[in-house]
Order: sequence, then C-alpha cells, then structure tokens
Amino acid sequence: MVGRDNVHIPKESWPSFTWYLIEFAIVFAVANLIAFQTIPVFDEMIGEKNLLLCEQVSWLSKCAPSEEKMSDTGLLNWIYWSMVGGVFIGWYLLIRGIVLKKPILGNR
Repeated sequence: MVGRDNVHIPKESWPSFTWYLIEFAIVFAVANLIAFQTIPVFDEMIGEKNLLLCEQVSWLSKCAPSEEKMSDTGLLNWIYWSMVGGVFIGWYLLIRGIVLKKPILGNR
C-alpha cells in the first residue's frame, strides 16, 4: 500500500525552537513561583525597618505614617529577581549543561 503525500508529520513541520520557548516558559514560571513563595521570609528578616518608634496594635493607629512599619520594596525587588536569576543559572548552566550534558541552543 502506498502512503499519501498529504499526511501531516509533526516532527518535520514543528519548529524546533518552540521547544526552547516552552522550556523557557516552564523555567520562568517555576522560578517566579519559588521566588514568590520565599520572599515573605526575606521580608521578615531584612525588609522591615527595625527602628520602630510606634507599634500599631489595632486597626486604630496613633502613629504618623513615617513611624509605621514599612518594607523596603527596592531591596525586596533585588532579592526577588536575584532568586529568579539563580534558578535560571541553576537550570541552564548547572543542571542542563553539566548534569544532563545538553548544550543550550546547540546544533541538532
């Protein structure tokens, strides 16, 4: 029996770079999830200013806005994106490059 020429074969028509895009999206989502889940720990450790002049104990505050507990969002942004970058370095250089021995965007 002779095969037909109009049969769709995904391996021949599917662009191979899309697998890299799918892998990037998965790594990016996992990295953001890890950073999102661990950022409250860093917020408690170093994000809050320790020089509190007034502590709010109920919904009624007798403190000026400058005296209330505030987080340093600039520092937390640096920590967040550093953690995302660390996951990328860990995946693409260490795990994929050394352990799995798959080149990044190498020739097929």
